[in-house]
Parts: sequence; structure tokens; C-alpha cells
Amino acid sequence: MMWRLTDLRLRLRPLLRRNRPEYASTLSLIACVVLAIGSIIIGAVEQSLLVQTNGYISLIDIGNSLLFLTAVQRSSRSADVTFNYGYGKYESLAILVSANLLVVLGIFTIAEAFGLSTRFDSSGNTALLIVWSTLGFVTMRGMSRLLKRYSDRFHMPMLRYDAELWRVDSFVELGVIAEVCLVGVLLWFELEEIALAVEVLASLALVAITLRVPLRHGRDALQQLLDRTLPDEMQYEILAVISENTARMCAFKSVHTRQSGKDIFIEIDLVMPYDYTLSQLYVLERGMIDKLHERFPTAIPRVYVTPCDGACNHAGGTNCPVKALLAEPQSAPSD
Repeated sequence: MMWRLTDLRLRLRPLLRRNRPEYASTLSLIACVVLAIGSIIIGAVEQSLLVQTNGYISLIDIGNSLLFLTAVQRSSRSADVTFNYGYGKYESLAILVSANLLVVLGIFTIAEAFGLSTRFDSSGNTALLIVWSTLGFVTMRGMSRLLKRYSDRFHMPMLRYDAELWRVDSFVELGVIAEVCLVGVLLWFELEEIALAVEVLASLALVAITLRVPLRHGRDALQQLLDRTLPDEMQYEILAVISENTARMCAFKSVHTRQSGKDIFIEIDLVMPYDYTLSQLYVLERGMIDKLHERFPTAIPRVYVTPCDGACNHAGGTNCPVKALLAEPQSAPSD
């Protein structure tokens, strides 16, 4: 028994270290559990479909958080002999599964909304619902900021996706507070049918808004699983780095890119003078790689070199533009 407890502590310890990406995902999981249990119980007792739906979303988010935590742990591993391009696909797979879970939740909520008319109760405690929703809003905003901070620090798409989910949920929570207040006013004036309609429509709108983020990120995750190249704006930045060095190469042949989680793989094919030494080639390669790392901190660039055919050389010398550039005298610094 003591051995099992010791083993459990060893497994949990990395999850609670602030300098690791798993820390943010662990707090996200704990927040989901608290919000899910509280919202489902309070929503069911007070007959509030909207608060209860919020609880179901948090319940699904528990599964999401477990997926995210596992994916973050797996994708943090470096590339090895078995997986040369790293383990970043775990993040894309987890985002795709998360999107599907939330779609299922949307279908379930629609069914709940139609069934509410047969069991609607006007005796809900509006003050309790408002207090709980306000606490939920504060928690969601705090989690969104924490995950965004860790996303910027570790450059992990999974944390960025989770941060956006919490951010959208916090705005939805403001809508929940407004809807609870409106339903409370309607019930005060004994307008139960209108209150029921508002409750049902607001619940459906809540699910529709919540689904926008996972559907968009789910599409991007599917494209990452299919090894799609980087977006155009990132490609342009890579080409800008290459263009800064065109005078130092014979020709630029092609560039190939892909992304696996946080890792961005960039492969550049160049043509260089056939008689260049390795040290001369290294100077160009190091300069380009440093520039790419400035723009993409998690990039893993590789430069492949093909020798030229030597056609620019002749008996009287050479017409090689690269060598001509190196042969130019350096201008003296101005006073």
C-alpha cells in the first residue's frame, strides 16, 4: 500500500510544477470538475436548463481536460528513432476528439430543451443561480488567462485551444447571468410560458456559441493529422528569411513545411558553389536557422545543399555571383 502511494505521488508531482505545461492542464481539469458538479446539481435542483447545460459542457470538458493533459504529456516528448517528427500529433488527435464530444453534447442539449416543457418548475432560486454563475465566470476568466500565459510560454497548440475554450465559456457565462435575471423577472410577473421559451432558446444559443471554437480547431486539427503544410502567412515569413540570403546562394530550389503539435518542421533546398567547404556552408546555414528561430521559436529547420554544375567557372576566373560577393572589399566603418 505504501509503495502504491509513493508511486502515485511520483506520478502527480510533475503535474503540480509551475515550470511545466502540465500544470495549467491540471488546474483546468480541477476547475472543470468543480464547475460540472456544481452546475449540474444546482441546475437540476433549481430547474434551470441553462445552468444545467453549462454543467454538461463542463462535464464534457472534464473528458477534454483528461485528453489534453495526456496529450500535453505525450507531445512534450522529443523526437526519437521511432517518431522522427516528434509526438505533436497527440495534440491534434485530442482536439479532434474534443470537437466530436462537444457536438454530441449539442445533440443531447437539443433533446433536453424539448423535454423541458413537460417538467418546467417556476420555483427556482434566482439569487443562488446568479451567485453560482458569477463564481463560474470569475473561474473561467482566470483559467483562460492562465492557459494563455502557458501557451505563450511553451508554444503548444493544445494549451492555446483550451485557453480559447475557457475564454468563450466565460463570455457565455455572462449570457447565463443575464438570462437568469431575465427569467427571474418574467417569473415575477407570472409569465411562465415566455420564461420557458427564453430558457430553451438561450440553452440552444449557448451550445451553438460553445461549438464554434471546437469545430474551427477540430478542422485545423484534422488538417494537421493529414500533414498539411503551414498557413500562407507563415510560408511568406519563411520565404522572407530565404530572400534575405539570396545573394549568398546560387539558387533556391524549394521549401517543405509541416507542423506536429508545437514543432514546426522546415526543410530548405539550396544550390551552392560545388567547391565550397563545409565551414562556408555552415555560415549560411547557421544564419538562416537563427533567423527562423527568431520568428518561430519551436521551429526545427534543416538546410539541404546541392552543388552547382560549375558552369560559371572558366579559364580566366569565375562568374559565380556568390564568390563575387565574397571577393568584394568590405567598406570601412564611418566615423
